[in-house]
Amino acid sequence: MVNKMVNKTRLELTERQKSVLQTLKGFILERGYPPTIRQLGEMLGISNPSAVFKHVRSLEKKGYVRRKAGEIELVGFSPAGEPLVRVPLLGFVPAGQPQEAIDLSREAVEVPEWMLGRKTGNVFCVQVEGKSMVDAYIDDGDRVLVERTNTASSGEMVIAFLEDGSVTLKRLKLEEGRISLIPENPEFQPIEVPQLRILGRVIGVMRKY
Repeated sequence: MVNKMVNKTRLELTERQKSVLQTLKGFILERGYPPTIRQLGEMLGISNPSAVFKHVRSLEKKGYVRRKAGEIELVGFSPAGEPLVRVPLLGFVPAGQPQEAIDLSREAVEVPEWMLGRKTGNVFCVQVEGKSMVDAYIDDGDRVLVERTNTASSGEMVIAFLEDGSVTLKRLKLEEGRISLIPENPEFQPIEVPQLRILGRVIGVMRKY
């Protein structure tokens, strides 16, 4: 987990980080796979691999990339030609104080097939309102992919329907018979509830660059 004290600014990119991100995008669009650290350094004119890695780590901490099996992946980005799947967009969900239930709509969004795995047909998308989950790389305006389920394990991020009819996005915590909904922002307080209904668990985040 990154330092929570920088939660208000860490999603913003420096000019250098924007350059690194755009270079990554361009390489993947052209070739269909990510560059190595050395290749990225050559394109950026940086000879020291450690310096390149430092930029990648900064982007990773801010939620724009992730490293998987030694490769760099852009979060929520699909290379040209990759299969897309239409997922229903079910309005907004609060990531702040619980509010009224999400609105249904007939809209849909196109999502890279790899983000769904085997869950195709059992996933919906909601747009986040609020900043209570910024330390989990989910900011106001982001869209999250949610697997429909009425069960979840402690530690998973869920869309929770509360007794008063409100809905919220939080991390579920089950401990000694207590149910808590935990924010990922120190400016917000955990919510302890006697019971809740789970509408789904978060499986992915899509951010507009």
